[in-house]
Amino acid sequence: MRYISGAYRNFVIEDSEMEGTIGVWMDILQDIPFQIALERTRDLCRTKIEFAPTPAEIYQACLESHSFYELQRIEEQQELLELQQYNEQAVPMPDHIRERLERRVKRTVNNNES
Repeated sequence: MRYISGAYRNFVIEDSEMEGTIGVWMDILQDIPFQIALERTRDLCRTKIEFAPTPAEIYQACLESHSFYELQRIEEQQELLELQQYNEQAVPMPDHIRERLERRVKRTVNNNES
């Protein structure tokens, strides 16, 4: 939305409407990976002269440029990159926490067996 408001001076959302508007846009575009939505938004801003693109126009532009399977593949790649980044930044569980967790699991298992 910041990109659109930068490209179109008449695209202004009041602060009181911001949360609701963002919720609607997120709902409409939830199936589209962010990077693809941003690329299609850029394309639309280059060609639409008078009015800012609507979320429906962005959604349609995303569907026209990529098949459903391509969208899934790109989304999966993004998830794998996020997981890889998480694994690189993750801190191992401290030993004292791991021991307490293991004791609790053993107690739960023993209680369920009886």
